[in-house]
Amino acid sequence: MQRAASAAAKSFSSLRPSHRGVPSKVVRSFPLRAFFLIGVAGSLVIGHVESAAVPEPGDLRAAGKVEFPVSCASSVQSEFSRGVALLHSFFYEEARRVFTSVAERDPKCAMAQWGIAMTWWHPIWTPPNPDEMSAGKAAIEKAMAMNAGTERERGFITALNVYYNSPDSSSAGPVGQSCHGPVGPRDRVIAYEKAMHQLRDEYPDDFEVQTFYAFSVLAVGYATPNDTSLSKQLEAATIFEKLWKQNANHPGVVHYLIHCYDYPALAQRGLAAAQAYASIAPWVPHADHCEWSFSRRFAGIRGHAPSQRRRSRRATRARLHGLFLFAGSPGH
Repeated sequence: MQRAASAAAKSFSSLRPSHRGVPSKVVRSFPLRAFFLIGVAGSLVIGHVESAAVPEPGDLRAAGKVEFPVSCASSVQSEFSRGVALLHSFFYEEARRVFTSVAERDPKCAMAQWGIAMTWWHPIWTPPNPDEMSAGKAAIEKAMAMNAGTERERGFITALNVYYNSPDSSSAGPVGQSCHGPVGPRDRVIAYEKAMHQLRDEYPDDFEVQTFYAFSVLAVGYATPNDTSLSKQLEAATIFEKLWKQNANHPGVVHYLIHCYDYPALAQRGLAAAQAYASIAPWVPHADHCEWSFSRRFAGIRGHAPSQRRRSRRATRARLHGLFLFAGSPGH
């Protein structure tokens, strides 16, 4: 109980003045004792209902199996791989905290800056706003200015630098849509895909190179809404299906497969990935979201529906999110 109370007190010490439209006067008037009790109760509920606590630094057990070797200090290797795993699951804010920690522990790690820059770009999500674009560009400029330890690392950094420095088209074209809303401009995505294609050719046996390349192909598909044949989605899916056989617990491969098949005509192909993803990355909110969302929208396929375990876990997270509303807990 002492440990839970201490954790709650520490959590509320960084309380922000407002949260998603909650007036600051409401937060100020909310009794401090209530904050404390909510924090303790939440800690106890988490410990009782979900036996897996928040993972320790470098713990990949709750985020999937990712191996992304870098030339940075050996002491940050496992944490860097965890950041990549979270990046693959669109847990951008948490991944950014991880990469920032890596950069603080090893200031010479250029790939940490690459990781930070990657968190500001959401390839098949909403595009960066001006502030996010500036933050991402600043991070990749730092990475470019540093001496990355290997040609492979320089390839990743250079490809992302191409994205951040490619001009947007002056002519407005159709805007692609994902289940998260409109995606970003097509020209930048195409330029990034071309750069990643070159890196893929140079490292044909590198799992993460192949994964990030296939994701760039998928991003082009989402940014090309007038291609009703979904050619890029299917091209990416072919790569991911092969990679899945090599690493059945990779969070990015199975996650991106879901988005490759996130269309009524292809939904049947995505069921296995949707069912597997939440088990691969149980600590990641988006993993549950994907399985739940896919299951609900395509529930008519062979009577498929969310499992009772998934429904129970999602309900638990919803209750905990309500408890920690004022504390600014991570969203879904």
